[in-house]
Amino acid sequence: MASRGAVGLRCVLLLICRIAPLASGASYRVRPQSTAVQHGQTAVLRCAFDNIGDKEAVVWQGQLAIISYGTNVLHVYTRHRIVGDTSRGEFNLEIRDIKLEDDGKYSCYTDPMAAADAILTVVVPMPNPPQISGGELTLTSGEQLSLTCRASGGHPAPRLTWLNGTEPFQSFGVSSGESQSLELFLPRVTKWDHGANFTCLADQGFPQLARPKASSRILRVKYPPAVSVPSPSVHVREGEPASLSCMVDSNPKATVTWRKVGEVLPSLNIIWDHVMQLPKVTRKDGGLYHCEADNGVRPVGLGSVTMQVYYPPVIEATMEDKVTMLYGQDDQSLRCLADGNPKPHIRWRRKDTSLYWDNPLRFQQVRYDVQGTYQCVAASDGFQEVTKDVYVDVVGKPSIQTDAPSAAAAQGTLARLHCEILGDPLPGRITWSWRNKQGAENVLMATDVGLSIIEKPVDDGTSSTLLLKDVGKSQEGTYICQAANMFGEARREIHLEVTGSDQPLVVLSVCAAAAVLVVLAAVCVCWAVRSRLICRYKRKGVKHASPGRSVSVVPKPGKRLGHGTNDSGVEDLELQELDGTLKPRPPPRGDKQWTNVGLSYSGLAHAHATTLPPYTTVERHRPDGEDISACAREDIPEESGLSSDEYITIEAPPEPPPKMQRGRWKTTAPPGGVSVRCSMHEAENELNEIQQADSI
Repeated sequence: MASRGAVGLRCVLLLICRIAPLASGASYRVRPQSTAVQHGQTAVLRCAFDNIGDKEAVVWQGQLAIISYGTNVLHVYTRHRIVGDTSRGEFNLEIRDIKLEDDGKYSCYTDPMAAADAILTVVVPMPNPPQISGGELTLTSGEQLSLTCRASGGHPAPRLTWLNGTEPFQSFGVSSGESQSLELFLPRVTKWDHGANFTCLADQGFPQLARPKASSRILRVKYPPAVSVPSPSVHVREGEPASLSCMVDSNPKATVTWRKVGEVLPSLNIIWDHVMQLPKVTRKDGGLYHCEADNGVRPVGLGSVTMQVYYPPVIEATMEDKVTMLYGQDDQSLRCLADGNPKPHIRWRRKDTSLYWDNPLRFQQVRYDVQGTYQCVAASDGFQEVTKDVYVDVVGKPSIQTDAPSAAAAQGTLARLHCEILGDPLPGRITWSWRNKQGAENVLMATDVGLSIIEKPVDDGTSSTLLLKDVGKSQEGTYICQAANMFGEARREIHLEVTGSDQPLVVLSVCAAAAVLVVLAAVCVCWAVRSRLICRYKRKGVKHASPGRSVSVVPKPGKRLGHGTNDSGVEDLELQELDGTLKPRPPPRGDKQWTNVGLSYSGLAHAHATTLPPYTTVERHRPDGEDISACAREDIPEESGLSSDEYITIEAPPEPPPKMQRGRWKTTAPPGGVSVRCSMHEAENELNEIQQADSI
């Protein structure tokens, strides 16, 4: 019966509604609005009209069924009622104790053709958050990941979303009945996925009534060690501490091992985690180090650190202190080896000079003047240079040097021929020989009449001077200076040319005048002594000076053989500096015996030498001469330090003295003339005899 009554009411209402618009003037003041209400709560759907007539009725309809007409609610809707001020046209529908069956569309109208609709949503919160399956075990880098999120219960059905942190993650979902599921798939996980927070969010769309629920899964990924080196190159001085480190990124944590490539680790090391400390490094600690990290996931991590240890230069101790070279050998050398970091720059220099040569020290030709002490100099940036002395000892056959290959002397004068002999060991004897124009060669002896041979030691050798008195045309020819030792023989030729006469009569008159003057002086002295005008007392320790003699001015000596020339193997610029005061004079070698050379000479005669920048600047002083008496071998004038063109000289006669008492000191000149020096010496002897007779 109730259902029939309801159907009849609906029919009546429809009929009224069809007829009412013909005279209706009502209009909406408040239209129904969609709303959501939590299950069990009360919902109010508002609806109000203006200009509603007395014959017009407001109808609420829900789910295709009329709920109320005017203020009358069908009796089947026990939880529904119309509320509001109907006099003002308010017809609000109130529903108490909302149930899921109340969910749906509601309409409020006076004209069914112009009905206003509203959606009522009944919200039932999910009982539990969504559930995630998959990813429970730790993955290894390179594997795939599959996660599934499932949600059930609640109304409306939740919408599922995967989040990677806070950002949505691409996924696809499946719905089945009241449950929802959403799957997340990664084809390959990497180390960067380790620790990622994958969240499944379930949202019913009405957060003020049912808060979204979420579940998370933190991803665990194992990956091999990745090694990074903060300082791939470490520089440290010897004796200072050093620290080598490498940073390792891995899961799980890796074990770090240090090793030195090709060598063992330094004994003094402290390894803490990924750092290796060396309290005090040595030069042997330099090299390439590897930092290895292993956590069981292949491959093993590897990092490299190069340590540079700087230390001062050191010259190898195997280098000899003394090197013996054979005279005359070409292209010999001395090599110096030095170690250091940075790599030292090695040069050679003559000791106590500023002349430098590159390493190895090369001798273009071994000569006696290259003998001396040389220093190997090793220098590195940031360190003090170090040196090593090497004495170069030159042995071999004699070397003879002359001032000129030819000389000239005026007939009747003194001819002087000079040669200087160097050698190690020194030659035992120096000989002179003469080859005349016919080619006959004769050995000259010091006992021969009219000649003298003077030998004096010089630095590293001996000088020999041949003096020819009253030289004549018959003495022209080639004079040969010869010397020999156990290594061989050397000889040097000097051609002598005798020019025209030198007016012996003038010389004789000059000598006679000089003799007269000396005799007169002696007589005056004797008379003064007898007359006690002068005292014959002599002081003790005071020697009488020998009568002076006139000496021609000697020009400045010229450069010796080998000085400043490329024959010596050293550039001219360096030799000019050596000709000054830079080069120390080598020690004298006059007393050096062949037994002290330190070599087996029989083997050296055919051995190779070693190569040096010839050092030809040894300054040798020519020996001082000795006074020669007038009537014996000592009457030959002493040897002076002469230049290359003065070793053979002609003594010019002095100016003739005034003619005084010439008859008393008459002298007769022998054939060939007598030098001034001879006559004056005879006069001195006579004067001495007079003084001795007077004292007796």
